[in-house]
Amino acid sequence: MTTLLLYLRSRQVPGGVLCGVTAMAAVAWLGTGHADPQRAVVAAALALALGIAILGHGLAGADSTLDATAALRWAPRRAVHLTAITVLAAVVVTAVTTAPAGVVLRGAAGFTGVAALAAALFGRKLAWTLPVVTGCLSAGIPATPEPFALHLLTWAGQPPDSPAAATAAVVLAVTGAAGYVIRGPRRIS
Repeated sequence: MTTLLLYLRSRQVPGGVLCGVTAMAAVAWLGTGHADPQRAVVAAALALALGIAILGHGLAGADSTLDATAALRWAPRRAVHLTAITVLAAVVVTAVTTAPAGVVLRGAAGFTGVAALAAALFGRKLAWTLPVVTGCLSAGIPATPEPFALHLLTWAGQPPDSPAAATAAVVLAVTGAAGYVIRGPRRIS
């Protein structure tokens, strides 16, 4: 139990969970109660982007050199950490929003993959960038099927029956998770 507590504390997870859950619940709640179901989907995407951006800060410790030199197998810990972020985000937003649970799960997996990819590419301090940019694109650009490149960029705000959005979320989740689990967060010197 001590190892788990040290891991969580070194990544500032308790504070991140408190802030992330509060932010996700507030933003998802703002999208409820409207007659337009697409509005709930966009609000859920924004809530997930914001919450996972906050939780993404904990994907690395304060000292990246220490993380890289520790005599621990990091890959299983990283995989469990990503899974926990996905599950926590999906549960919180599903409990608050009126968006379909499939859309929330799609968004949680995709945004967690995007945050993991950002942590692997840019490091801990910039792990928030890609989820926020993706969430803003999905919220700011209306969901349209054409042009296809725009449809893929706004995958998180697409309707529940969009196979392209589901495919984009799966590809982002798998790519981001694989990069982060295998390589770990970028070492900042």
